[in-house]
Amino acid sequence: MKTRIRTAARIAVFAVLAVTTVAARGTVSGSAAVSTGEVVAGWIVDRADNICGLDDAKMLSKPAKVDYDALLKATPEFKKIKDDKIDPNSPQGIQLRQAGVTRVQTAAEKVRVAESYCSVWKTIRHSDGRVVADITEAVKAQL
Repeated sequence: MKTRIRTAARIAVFAVLAVTTVAARGTVSGSAAVSTGEVVAGWIVDRADNICGLDDAKMLSKPAKVDYDALLKATPEFKKIKDDKIDPNSPQGIQLRQAGVTRVQTAAEKVRVAESYCSVWKTIRHSDGRVVADITEAVKAQL
């Protein structure tokens, strides 16, 4: 009986150690450990940061990134919110924000296709330190 208890305790300890090790790497998504992103094939991404194109890190070949906040602020919708002093949490503010988000996504998609990028991200980096193209200005020109 004591042997069974010891064995069960050892299994539990090893399971906790395995989960802790994997969580520390940031590769667990949807588990009890909270992960801010995925590290797959060297790409360090968070799916929530995907604007358009592929959102699976395993499939990425030529991604690009943008300064999302700068792009949103450059949209006519955000300028209207600021100029007219519209509450961003009001129904009109929410509608304008969503219209601005859609405008940025559409412009990013046009640039992505034209320049042959596989996807556009708010933040993305590679574990080997390679540079990811920043297409903020090209997208801003489409707005």
